[in-house]
Amino acid sequence: MLRVLSLALAAVTAPAFAQDCVGAAGGQCTMLANGTRVQWDASLRLRGMYYDPTRFGVQGGVEDGYGLLRALGSVQLSRGQWQGYAQLGVHGEQGRAGGPGGTDQGALDLQQGYVRWQGEAFGLQIGRQEIPYGSSRILSVRDGPNIRLAFDGVRGRWQRARWQVDALALRPVDNRPGAFDDRSDEGQYLVGSYATRRGASAGNGVDLYLLGYGRDGARFASASGDERRTTLGTRLFARQPRWDANVELVVQDGTLSRPQGSLDIRAWTVASDIGLRFPGVRLQPRLGIKADIASGDANPNDGRLQTFNALYPKAAYFSEASLLAPANLVDVQPTLTLTPRQGLTTEFGWQLAWKHRRNDAIYTTPTPLSAIPGSAGTARRIGQQFKWETTWKASPHWQWQGQLAWFEAGPGLRQSGGRNTLFASVVGAWQW
Repeated sequence: MLRVLSLALAAVTAPAFAQDCVGAAGGQCTMLANGTRVQWDASLRLRGMYYDPTRFGVQGGVEDGYGLLRALGSVQLSRGQWQGYAQLGVHGEQGRAGGPGGTDQGALDLQQGYVRWQGEAFGLQIGRQEIPYGSSRILSVRDGPNIRLAFDGVRGRWQRARWQVDALALRPVDNRPGAFDDRSDEGQYLVGSYATRRGASAGNGVDLYLLGYGRDGARFASASGDERRTTLGTRLFARQPRWDANVELVVQDGTLSRPQGSLDIRAWTVASDIGLRFPGVRLQPRLGIKADIASGDANPNDGRLQTFNALYPKAAYFSEASLLAPANLVDVQPTLTLTPRQGLTTEFGWQLAWKHRRNDAIYTTPTPLSAIPGSAGTARRIGQQFKWETTWKASPHWQWQGQLAWFEAGPGLRQSGGRNTLFASVVGAWQW
């Protein structure tokens, strides 16, 4: 708590010693005599969460309510083509049944720290860094959990006109509870390339990516072993005054190595979010439809593994409750988004969910996959979820969120011991 208060005190007192720079995006900025630009900022997030029960009531899931705290402070030095960035974070948890989870709590540690060189067309970034790409279905910062997802490694960038192409060689950070003890996870890696071709107007374009992924000790419903997976994907996105679309197609192959013999990985997904907008109507409604298919394993004895792995997706893939993972899943979710006034939006959603393959399991978070015991071979219908999520940007520095979800368990969940689940959350976030 002392470290959290120290970060907050620094954020409050810093404006007395700094002057805004032209073009500064946030925080405070000072130009030194030698031409070096120094910019620093801070943020604080408090989140209260409630589940009844956790994990649908299986694997010891119980009614649980707890609080999370995230405090971040950063400084950035820029001069010419060079930039250095360091971000420290403190993460706290209070009241969670069974103690904090792996992404809940950590003493003062380096959240991000890298050096970047950016030339006219080429750039290089080395160190600890967050890597949000696209719509965060495959690569995200995992903002929902208390500790955001970061990677150690190197990224190269080439950009020209409407093109941006990144090359990646990274390992995810293994979060540990002590101070300055986080390390690269030696059991995982991510390599490959992510390219974006922007359209002639803002909000339109296409992403193309090819990613190599490795995870030791991976566990699926029917098999476990060392996972080596290649992911080839594309995302088409467009935003117009009266409609928007976001469609992603992904195929995967690779191997799952086991002592009794390797399995060939053959998996795929199609994900979409399409909406109609009515900007001239009161409340500016958006009628949307989200539809997803993520492949599952049809036969555990055919020498193949067909369960899709979304690698490092956002936890709130379907709702802020983060109950289901995008694997062995077919779902449809109509949504209605309203904007009562500037800075205030509210969304209602209704999700219908089934297993893609009956023989495979129902998968939940945490990232990337966790199979519900006993759910392989149960009925295909998982259930339905109703959600309400509201965001209010109260001021340039404060944002509030309220989130509520009710998941009604279907036969597939009930046959494995799952129950109806209520989720509620309140989030207050301050950014300076």
